[in-house]
Amino acid sequence: MKAVEMLDYGAPEVLVDTNTAPQPVLKPKQVLVKQHATAIDPYDVKFRQGLMGTDKPTPLIPGSSVAGVVVAIGSEVTEFAVGDRVAASTHLKSYAALVAVGQSLLAKIPAQVSDVQAAASVLGAQTGYQMIMTDLAIQPGETVLIHGGAGAVGMMAIQLAKRQGAGQIYTTAHGPGAAAIRAIDPTIQVIDYQTTTLTEAMPDGVDAVLDTIGGETLRASCQVLKPDGRLVSLVDSVDDPRVTQSYLQASGAQLAALLALIADGQVTLLIADERPFNAANVRYFQTLHHVVGKLVLTFD
Repeated sequence: MKAVEMLDYGAPEVLVDTNTAPQPVLKPKQVLVKQHATAIDPYDVKFRQGLMGTDKPTPLIPGSSVAGVVVAIGSEVTEFAVGDRVAASTHLKSYAALVAVGQSLLAKIPAQVSDVQAAASVLGAQTGYQMIMTDLAIQPGETVLIHGGAGAVGMMAIQLAKRQGAGQIYTTAHGPGAAAIRAIDPTIQVIDYQTTTLTEAMPDGVDAVLDTIGGETLRASCQVLKPDGRLVSLVDSVDDPRVTQSYLQASGAQLAALLALIADGQVTLLIADERPFNAANVRYFQTLHHVVGKLVLTFD
């Protein structure tokens, strides 16, 4: 089977092509997906660098986004059939022509959504969806601060906060990222983090914060969070009862709800570049920094 393997943890050069990877063996509640597209996510880069731990034995097949068609189903699969177009966020193994995926993670891809869009949505955008709709549970009229608004998580979170009826929405961004946010919604208050402090930008404070940066940004966010406010961080924690740390709990139902919004044109996904799936393009995409929009690899 064609795949991109990671020979060890380290530089991009550890990612190599192989045509001899074993085909996945299905468990009863899994389906076998023939890949049409997979995206590059920050998690993939951090994993390859060893920043997410080095306990997984190498060589291994990395990658965390699936978008394709079902070609086989396990004996206990009830919700999917051969021929269904599906998407999911997986932990590893998506840099391959065939991927085994548990049915609980899968969502059917609406006809109006392309494979590229589906692959681009499953990790970052799904995280943004969960943070706004569940973890922060944004309510109408609330003021919201979303860090990293030009990233996949932030870009989706901004749009969903607006859709939930939030009042003033603030986000941090710089340069092309700031321009991209303003192009999607000029009502968003974009804070240039290189020139403006949070307390200068929002002296009255905010009801809710989504932190995608951590460290000093998290501590500064606590200073503008109202006494009864709430902050969810994806990367860090502090000793403050208003702060919780969270992460994506991928689910097919959650992803299906997001894909339905994309299909209806209620939220926008930005695609920065598409290239054929091979190790050279995976390595190249993983070296790019501060790209506005998703980087997607497509299969033959």
